[in-house]
Amino acid sequence: MAAKSQWPLKFEEVTKSSRIFSRFNGSCPNVVTFNKLWWIKNIFWPSYSIFCFYISTYTVIYFNFKNKSYADAIRNGTMSIVGLTVSLKHLLLLRHRGSIKEIIDIMERDYEAAKDFSDNEKKTVIKYAQLGTGICKFWVVVAIITSMLFPVKAIVLMAYYLFKGEFQLVPLMDLSYPFIDEYKNIPIMFCILFFSCFCFAMYAATMYIAFDPLVPVIIAHICGQMELISNRLLNIFSAAKNMEDIHQNLKEINMKLMEIYSIIETLQKNFVVLYEFVMKTTTFLISFSAFQIVEGAKHNGVSVEFVSFFFGAILHFYSPCYFSNLLMDKSEGLRQAIYSCGWEMIPNTRIRKTILLMLTRTTKSLVIRTVFVPICLDTFAEMARQAYGIYNLMNAAWG
Repeated sequence: MAAKSQWPLKFEEVTKSSRIFSRFNGSCPNVVTFNKLWWIKNIFWPSYSIFCFYISTYTVIYFNFKNKSYADAIRNGTMSIVGLTVSLKHLLLLRHRGSIKEIIDIMERDYEAAKDFSDNEKKTVIKYAQLGTGICKFWVVVAIITSMLFPVKAIVLMAYYLFKGEFQLVPLMDLSYPFIDEYKNIPIMFCILFFSCFCFAMYAATMYIAFDPLVPVIIAHICGQMELISNRLLNIFSAAKNMEDIHQNLKEINMKLMEIYSIIETLQKNFVVLYEFVMKTTTFLISFSAFQIVEGAKHNGVSVEFVSFFFGAILHFYSPCYFSNLLMDKSEGLRQAIYSCGWEMIPNTRIRKTILLMLTRTTKSLVIRTVFVPICLDTFAEMARQAYGIYNLMNAAWG
């Protein structure tokens, strides 16, 4: 009954919490009409993010390092990495929106076909759809909390100073600006800069929510399809009435496997460079945020915004590692199911050749890769080890 009560599934419903924000910033791949507002969003927001990347990098190079303010350099360097990352994600979603839309259409067809499945198979499809929904909701919470803590902290500090009778302006991001730096503490200019930084924080949050759950949702769906295939293979010879039925079922399974491999190949081609970039930058983001937390504690303060940022940075790379590792496990399970389906009891040469072809195809486990390494939990552990090493180095030099 639980399966029937949640049917039919739709991609829009599975990723509803994420799609709302992708439509807000214009990166949603399901958009059909390209009106003026769509063009404005997709030109303005990536350009604005790149501009913020320039300003934060300018501050680090020409002010923070020059004044030996290494803690400020790390703080602004963190924002610089975020600015570059979100603009790259937005541009990639626009560039590959066609292939992403094709994958979404395949998922929609799978959901439609699943209406005729047995209750147990429907539960399997729903289980992995709910896994995708869960990661979407989790990113909404993490991204919004992390982005909001920066302006909230600045506003609370200004209110605290006002209450003490020692009011002072607290910028959302302590940046230096070419040409207008000497005017940045004038109240009107301060409000403009505060609002512009707030807009960047909100855009960055929407971009993380729009992009980061997308690949995990697709992989979760693929894992569900592979589990269905594995279960069908284990029963294929007992459920079929004759050799022709067995051959037809194997043919349908092979066609579905070709579709799955095509999806993984598309994801790999679209995002291989980005995931290499994410892995490298997340290594620094984790160590940078940890350094900010420790520095805040040393000065009798708690950098609550960087505590949230620290866990968000961990999730940033852990999420694709977890789902890619799950994909590896399911592909290995599929290979075991092919070998254990009972083919040795069937003397039909045609059937055996088909099974041999499937075993050959699944010899290498499916996995999402960066340029150099597979994305899996072992890779995440290595990345965390490197982040800890960078943190120790910074702490020894500047702590």
